[in-house]
Amino acid sequence: MGAWGAGPWENDGALDLLAEVGDGGLVVEDLAWAFEDEYLEVDGGQIALALVDLALAVRGLRPVPGDLDLDRVAPAFTPEVVAWVAEQADRALAGPETSEAYELWEEAGSLDEWRLPAVAALAELRASSPTP
Repeated sequence: MGAWGAGPWENDGALDLLAEVGDGGLVVEDLAWAFEDEYLEVDGGQIALALVDLALAVRGLRPVPGDLDLDRVAPAFTPEVVAWVAEQADRALAGPETSEAYELWEEAGSLDEWRLPAVAALAELRASSPTP
């Protein structure tokens, strides 16, 4: 059984991202597969929200996930990448027409438990980021 929780690091997509980043740093281009389709599959949504949390950790606004070396991932979070991450998170949080994660949380009856903290984290990321 996979990991499924409302927090940004409590699901399979995010944990896979954390393992990948821990092994070799963050290469944003390597994540393109998760965001290619107009409809954002669950892994893409999970990865997008984990990237928001990771960008906040790089800024010192969240705890470091796991034992990750932030010095290895921080250079990847350029203003352009952060703007792209925010766009992907917007897609994940927009509604069931665009996001499988949204649809699944809605079906589970726990949409607010998942969505509200993610919306707040995204707003915090935008507030802490210069525009590209």
